[in-house]
Parts: sequence; structure tokens; C-alpha cells
Amino acid sequence: MALAPEYTLGATRSSHRWTEMPGNWDRLNIRALFPSSNPWGIPDLPPAACEPARLLPYTDRRAVAAAGPADAVHFFLDDYRFETVWTKPERGLSRCASVGSALTPDFSLWTTMPLVMQQWQVYRSRWCGAWLLAHGVTVIPTVSWSTPDSYPFAFAGIAPGSIVAVSTVGIVRDREARTLFADGYAAMCNRIRPSLVLVYGTALPTCTVGDTPVRSYPSRWAAR
Repeated sequence: MALAPEYTLGATRSSHRWTEMPGNWDRLNIRALFPSSNPWGIPDLPPAACEPARLLPYTDRRAVAAAGPADAVHFFLDDYRFETVWTKPERGLSRCASVGSALTPDFSLWTTMPLVMQQWQVYRSRWCGAWLLAHGVTVIPTVSWSTPDSYPFAFAGIAPGSIVAVSTVGIVRDREARTLFADGYAAMCNRIRPSLVLVYGTALPTCTVGDTPVRSYPSRWAAR
């Protein structure tokens, strides 16, 4: 983890008199930059080998407090419910560290988003993973994509052979969404060749690609 010099951020004519940095001085989290081998600077994550017994929603404090050693935190939620993992990473670190393992945040990639915004969402997801990993949390990368235009960067930063996680929530009854998922899933398996895919929600027939093993976890809606 490379730390950027604080004096290069938000400098003003009076900044030399600050006793501490303002609360919102680093909204882009430039203070912690991580190694990257891709053109977008998306942080690289090492291969994950953790297969959680359960996936616990980040927002469920009771479940997190009662987590077992084989559980992991997930972020398959509305984005606003876990935005603080990016804006206040120390807070996200605290909750994930209490469990010990976490999936990376699943920041949404909408097909209507400009590609640069989609790239930013992927960057944020990997950055949060690298941040957690640097502080001792076991990390499993979550993968998401939109159209084929997103494939070049959607899988960036994930090591070949890693365990990865995906979600099928919200696509089962949407034909176009199922097609986009199937195409992207096949592209992911071809690019990453994951050792195991953790599927949050219904494991669709399209989740069977070659000999890639799959483990499904019930969504919080199905579990009710």
C-alpha cells in the first residue's frame, strides 16, 4: 500500500496552518494507493481461497455480531446501504474485521452508465478489497459487469484461479438481464478461470460453464 503525501492534497494558502486534515479532505481515498497491473489502475487482488459457510449482509449487525469463524460479510444490497465502506473506510473495516472475511462491495454497474462511471465503480470495489486485505481481512472479490463493453475492466484486478462471488438477485424474471448475465458470466469464466464461484441467489443454468464449480447461497429474500 503506497501512501500519498498528505501535503499534495487539497493545498490552499492557509493549509500550512492546519493542525489536522479536514474531515472530507480525501474523498477519493488517494491516501492509500495499491499496486495495479492494468491500464485503469484498478487494484490487483491476490487469489482468494476462502469458501464461506454463510454470507452475512453488511447491514445486519446482529448477524455480524454472532458470526462464526467460517462466515463472511457480503454487500449484495442497495448501494446506499454500504456507501460508507468507501466514504468512511475505517468504519467498513471495523465491521468486516469483526467477522474476519468479506466479499468486496458490489457497487452497481448499470447499462445506462457511461463507461467511465462503470470503471470507477469497479475501481472502488477493488480498492475496498485491497484496503480490507491490507488490514488483515480475508477478501473474496465480487464480480459484476454490464454489457460486453465493460468486460475489459470488469474483470481487472482479479487473479486467475481465484474464488469469486456473483449475484443473480433481480435477474431471474428479466430476460434481457438474464442474457447479459449469461454472456458476462461465460466471459468471466474464460478470463479468470475461477476455482469456485459463489452465487448469491438462484444458481441459474448459465452458471454451469465448463467444469467451474459453483456454490449457491440463499438471498435474504429467499431465506425468509
